[in-house]
Amino acid sequence: MALFDKLRVKGFMENKWGKNESLTKKQNIYSQDALSADEKQSFVNDRQELLAQLTPREKDLYLLLLEGFTLKESAKQLGVKYSTANTHMTGIYRKLEVKSRAELIINYRLIKGEEYDE
Repeated sequence: MALFDKLRVKGFMENKWGKNESLTKKQNIYSQDALSADEKQSFVNDRQELLAQLTPREKDLYLLLLEGFTLKESAKQLGVKYSTANTHMTGIYRKLEVKSRAELIINYRLIKGEEYDE
């Protein structure tokens, strides 16, 4: 089972929590030994390899999205049409194997080794 799928099975990425549930609780599953240290490192290594596949323009958009810009704001910052930014975002999601902005942010934080405490 792929590590990302394993995280979903453990409830890490699944939207089974209410809309008001913070990402912190989901992230705590990762930090509370839902995965072994080797699995965590393998996950991080896999994510870093996927990040390396992004084009320079996708990387620019990725960083803007992580900073909290909306897609519309990001398109303006990059000087491209919204539809072009949307195409880049689709490529980012596909290459990083994520389905939402929340997963994108969680991936980034896990790669950076951030810990999550309530």
